[in-house]
Amino acid sequence: MDPYIGWFYRRRAESVIEALKKNRMNGTFLAQAGEAASAVMAMIPEGASVAMGGSVTMAETGVVEALRQGHREGKLKLIDRYEPGLAPEQVMERLRQGLIAEVIVSGINAITEQGELVFVDATCNRVAPILFGPTKVILVAGCNKIVPNLAFAQERIRHFVAPTNAKRIGRKTPCAETGQCADCASPERICNATVVIHKQARAERLHVLLVGADLGY
Repeated sequence: MDPYIGWFYRRRAESVIEALKKNRMNGTFLAQAGEAASAVMAMIPEGASVAMGGSVTMAETGVVEALRQGHREGKLKLIDRYEPGLAPEQVMERLRQGLIAEVIVSGINAITEQGELVFVDATCNRVAPILFGPTKVILVAGCNKIVPNLAFAQERIRHFVAPTNAKRIGRKTPCAETGQCADCASPERICNATVVIHKQARAERLHVLLVGADLGY
């Protein structure tokens, strides 16, 4: 990475981490994407049940494969929603199991400079366990997800995150065709719920790993 972009991401992340602390959340800066998988694994208690939220960032950083390897080695119990060969009803059952997992690992759609976390979901299987259930929440995000405020977060999600994700997963929505949000009424719409975490009731429950790289959507 360009050293000046790296410097910029580090300084921006440091400021956001201070804001997270004020909101009773924790944050850590990782300079390289390759550090994310080991950082996540180090935070998971031995033998814990672990759920995954849908996240391109987790795949890009190797977190998904690290969790699977940990499961194979008996270090954790992974509720793998992406296991090949699962029928739709089996996937849904694993998503429900994620609500009572001990740990949830996921990505974030946007993070404000005030330390607020913003998510937009289609069915809310990701945000539900992030909000309540698991005793530990680990969120991984590139510093490209940092925005000045909630208004910018909404614009980022509507005009970039939603169209790219809708196209990626093959949804038949206007944005997947035009690349522009139409605030649609499509049954395949992925922007059905917007969740903002302003603060945490339980300090230490939620930890954000901010990576000095452009990751995910």
